[in-house]
Amino acid sequence: MKTSELTVKDTKNKLEYALLILAAVITITSVSTSSPLYPFNPWDDANCFFTLGRGITHGLVPYKDLYEQKGPLLYFLYALAALISDKSFIGGWILECIMASLFAVFSWKITKLFVNTEKYQIAVMPLIIALTYTSRLFNFGGNAEELCFPLLTIALYFGLKAIKEGNGLPKKSEAFICGIILGCLFWIKYTFIGFMLGFCIYILILAIKQKNFAYLWALIWRFILGFVVLSAPILVYFLANNALSSLWEAYFYNNMFLYHANANVPGLASVPVINRIYIPVSSIVRMGIKYPKFGVMLLLSIVSVFFVEKKYRKKTLLLFFATFALTLATTFTKTSFIYYYAYICACYFGLVALLIINGINRLSKFFEQNPGFIKGLISVVFLIFYAATIFLSKNTYLIFQKKDFLVQYRYAEIINQTPDPKILTFDVMDAGFYTASGIMPTNRFFCFLNIESNYPAILEEQNRLIDEGYYDYIITSYFCESEWDNYTLIKEDTHLYIDFTGEKGLDGFRLYKRVN
Repeated sequence: MKTSELTVKDTKNKLEYALLILAAVITITSVSTSSPLYPFNPWDDANCFFTLGRGITHGLVPYKDLYEQKGPLLYFLYALAALISDKSFIGGWILECIMASLFAVFSWKITKLFVNTEKYQIAVMPLIIALTYTSRLFNFGGNAEELCFPLLTIALYFGLKAIKEGNGLPKKSEAFICGIILGCLFWIKYTFIGFMLGFCIYILILAIKQKNFAYLWALIWRFILGFVVLSAPILVYFLANNALSSLWEAYFYNNMFLYHANANVPGLASVPVINRIYIPVSSIVRMGIKYPKFGVMLLLSIVSVFFVEKKYRKKTLLLFFATFALTLATTFTKTSFIYYYAYICACYFGLVALLIINGINRLSKFFEQNPGFIKGLISVVFLIFYAATIFLSKNTYLIFQKKDFLVQYRYAEIINQTPDPKILTFDVMDAGFYTASGIMPTNRFFCFLNIESNYPAILEEQNRLIDEGYYDYIITSYFCESEWDNYTLIKEDTHLYIDFTGEKGLDGFRLYKRVN
């Protein structure tokens, strides 16, 4: 290829990447309540993570000083967000924009591996991005799954590029990057590692079949090195803060043995071997039925693999189903699960662009007499669908609202009238009252965490401190009536709330003040 052709191709790629990043930023800004267009992110999960992140910037150590159950790297990322803004989610919005941009760019790179694209066909990608980030599993924005699935899209690209351009084995440098990705997943939420385990199995099968043992070893030690490079600073941090035991207890032991116990399963599914297949399969099927947009995108992602050129299809199928099967196996381990667990599978959604562009290329043969009109029409149609998808996002009921629309800020105004107030969110998760008021928790168990029935230490400490009159204010759910001799109800509010189901409903809170 001539130098001038390479320059044109490089310029085209840079322009495409710029357009993809712009589309990703516009999408996140429009649908994530962390963005500047929204008054606040009201989601309790994101607020728990942000409170831990803020705690780190104030010298508090996760698990030891503030108890939560996700991985430490997630809190370090939110600590970076807190350094940008301690009382808003602007830093979280920037983080979401970065991850969405990675998803967009690498999804497009995957598409271009297997189909010949024309300039106008990039109009498909904004719609893919919008469909991915307006899924009900996205909720209000900022969860661990959302921040991690773009990393898996990068690994997927490495694997597919090796299939298209080589013998199916990734480059040595890519093995190192994959090790770092594994470290990110492990230290954010260790159940996410299934994809990378499947990727490793795929590489192992391929290398053994090719008898390429020397190269396999080169990949293995670089992969391990990447994991160690990411993990070492995290372990050193907890060691230096005398908190390794707290890390083990909160992140590993409690999650494995105390969180979401299994319920009964029907018939043969109770047999251990069958159970390990039944739970993941039944879970993903239920998720697809309950959330049709997610289900259709996942189904189209699977179908797209079969449209890969025949000479690449066998290895592509092996890579896809090895990673997909292990993702399900590690994500759905119990019969009780949270709706957003399956969102990690969004790493495959970029494959839908491959399917659509394949269809466009075949359809365009019927309109060869007026190709310009057809190209323009297709571009406009996809952009209209993109705008409609954004407009119909469940979160837009909060867009452009003032801060005092939210109870978090109305309560903060009251709470901050007390010098150096101590507050507790009792029997309800952290919905942002600490952040809105600019206050840090003053005790380890600062909110409800869905583990209290198996971990009574949380309620024992909270009830003891309430009896002692330790807190100046207590916030509870509006639907949780509480009576304490030394606290009085001073305010209660209800407000419109659209949850992950997309249904409108009432939510609310009660504010109690200590009786002096």
